[in-house]
Amino acid sequence: MRRLGLFFALLACGCAAYQEPLPKEAELHHPRTPDGWDLEMVRYAPRQPVTGRPVLLCHGINTNGRNMDLDARHSMARWFAAHGREAWTVSMRPTGAFYGPGGGTNPLSKPGYSLDDLVDLDVPTAVAYVQKVTGAPLIDYVGHSLGGIVVYGYLGQGGQGLGSVTILGSPMRLDLGGPGDLVLPQAAGLLSTSWALPLKGPSLLGIPMAGVVPDNPQELLLYNPENTSHESMKKLMTVGAEDVGVMLLQQLAGMLKTGQLLSRDGTRDYRKALAGVTTPVLVVAGKRDRLAMVPAVRAGYLALGGPKEWRLMGVENGARADYGHMDLILGERAETELWPAVLDFFDRHAR
Repeated sequence: MRRLGLFFALLACGCAAYQEPLPKEAELHHPRTPDGWDLEMVRYAPRQPVTGRPVLLCHGINTNGRNMDLDARHSMARWFAAHGREAWTVSMRPTGAFYGPGGGTNPLSKPGYSLDDLVDLDVPTAVAYVQKVTGAPLIDYVGHSLGGIVVYGYLGQGGQGLGSVTILGSPMRLDLGGPGDLVLPQAAGLLSTSWALPLKGPSLLGIPMAGVVPDNPQELLLYNPENTSHESMKKLMTVGAEDVGVMLLQQLAGMLKTGQLLSRDGTRDYRKALAGVTTPVLVVAGKRDRLAMVPAVRAGYLALGGPKEWRLMGVENGARADYGHMDLILGERAETELWPAVLDFFDRHAR
């Protein structure tokens, strides 16, 4: 027992060491969705001169908006602001969100939520809010992992207000092999749809493994140490990890059985709907991404109607090392090897 207590004491000290508060220039906003969720959004004013449209950045599964805004060195949001773009991050339900009067902040006390809720309610609320505050008729959008999947759904259903979009490591098929076909259905099928899968705690327990245990699960699935530092991952596990709704996981797991990503009522095929998208989209995959494997990400690109562009981040394409899943937003060289290409895409498709 004494050893166990010592372990948790050291873990608590380690977590405290990796706390990273937002800077004083970060503005907190809480727009409310039509069904009563107060989303958390963070705004960074652009550094003059303004060079283009505001940019909305959306996180992936099991994370919150801090994965797009980790610290001064690893923040796509602050990088865009430094390059003359007003930048916003959003934390979708239930991350950083408050559900109605008396709803509390514990995901287990909130109603279950699906991918459809994120597509139909959270994304439109965030887009409309940025438009309202900035007065911009169109904004640009960057989505990582789940953040890309939800904007695919939004665009496919005729969503308005986006001038151009970048997708980073977002799979649109899960029936092509990989670790997801072992973990996802097992985790999703055992719990009630009103529950959340408690992943925040295990993420914290993984902090001691980063940089100490080679080929640990986080390293194998999430990042390439040649690109992303162990310190960045420890910080992300501390401030950016979140639980995940079971209903959402079950819906994503459906892709394993049919290869399709459908709405819960089965009336919408999210990937098929991409054929009608006319918003310019840049799709980026990491060559060493073992969570969103290249063929799974490319499936979204191939389904798009266009205009569209494809970019693979790996040594053969000019990067110093092959990119893993989190490297696209936390990599030590992402700000020179990838993000300028995203900004260039937005600039070229300004209208």
